[in-house]
Amino acid sequence: GAFNLAQSRRILMTAKRLGFPLKIHADEFDNLGGARLAAELGAVSADHLVVTSKKDIDVLAKSNTVAVSLPCTPFGLAEDAYTPAKTILEEGGFLAIATDLNPGTAWCENMQFAISLACRYLKLTPAQAIAAATINAAFAIRMEDRVGSIEPGKQADMLLLDIPDYRHIGYRFGTNLVHTVIKKGKIVTN
Repeated sequence: GAFNLAQSRRILMTAKRLGFPLKIHADEFDNLGGARLAAELGAVSADHLVVTSKKDIDVLAKSNTVAVSLPCTPFGLAEDAYTPAKTILEEGGFLAIATDLNPGTAWCENMQFAISLACRYLKLTPAQAIAAATINAAFAIRMEDRVGSIEPGKQADMLLLDIPDYRHIGYRFGTNLVHTVIKKGKIVTN
């Protein structure tokens, strides 16, 4: 089961008092107001948001809380509903993508697949999906100062993909497109 809103508030307030950054999996199957609670409490992220109401998306979009779509979960559960990513972006929200790797609903370790799902089911452009999976995802874990983009002073973690154009990452699903892995500026494998 899931925590109700009062239970979630109590747990999150206790965590906040103890100095923990807040993250919440919210509104996956029922709209319990988790996105609004995340925004109200200044959570780093609110994840899933499959059935978040338009009103709560508006509140979330006005906050610094990152909306994290986990498209592998509804795919793994054969659900029809996905995070309303376009609405979140249209309202000015900050959107990230992740896999939600877990043995119960989304045994997916492949971010390329999550990006493909985001293009297909969330209707994101490849550029939007890549940004959501890189720099925006870094914001969702408070590591944007170190990773998520190629900038001076950052770790220089990169994947070089064997594709003719970046748009192929959303188009060519089920294939490992990685040609070279670079970690902290050093080639790890190619």
